[in-house]
Amino acid sequence: MNKMILEDPPNPDVIISKQLTKTDLVRSVQLPKLEIQSVLTKMNGVTTENMQNGKEVKVLDYIEGNEYAVILRCTENGKYHFGDGWTNLKRSLDLQEGEMLRLYWDYRKQQFIVI
Repeated sequence: MNKMILEDPPNPDVIISKQLTKTDLVRSVQLPKLEIQSVLTKMNGVTTENMQNGKEVKVLDYIEGNEYAVILRCTENGKYHFGDGWTNLKRSLDLQEGEMLRLYWDYRKQQFIVI
């Protein structure tokens, strides 16, 4: 497996942190708006306007070596969430209520990395 290289030090503008709630685990996870908007500036070809249709993004679990495809979407009321693919990701990572989900946007590979 290729060695993961994060920026040194990692740019806090491309890290999303979310303490998971019961709703996040039953439905889709709502992502912090300001943090995701900061990441959107580093994504190729993505604007807040075209996010309502959703964009498939890759999420890499570097420890286990698994990669997941999830749909990142913005609702009409301006809330961002992972839709399709989230169920597979949360089950594989065995995420629990109260845990902190931390994702780093690797702009070179155009994917999230679970940190």
